[in-house]
Amino acid sequence: MLAEFSSGQARFPNKGPAVGLFADQEIRLIDGPLFVGETYVLRREIVALAESSRTESYWVKTRIFDASGQRQVAEMLLNHATLKQSYAGYAEELAARTGEALGARPV
Repeated sequence: MLAEFSSGQARFPNKGPAVGLFADQEIRLIDGPLFVGETYVLRREIVALAESSRTESYWVKTRIFDASGQRQVAEMLLNHATLKQSYAGYAEELAARTGEALGARPV
């Protein structure tokens, strides 16, 4: 995944172990293209949180700059989704947080 290789360094809190997936990805070249072997500076931020009856997700915008960090060359928006029922402690966490049982909400 473009710009995702080093995402662990961002240390965004994640639930787990759980089944996760990339639900959507958008890539925008601004002053590209990007080249293999070039050094880039990445700046990440969480721009949205979302939830459905089966998933929790967060959207990460990664802005990609040249090696000097001054000129933005691209950006990527990536939706990280976690399947709720794959997270072993999810039902207990939900009940503790809301008093609601897993599956109690309408789909």
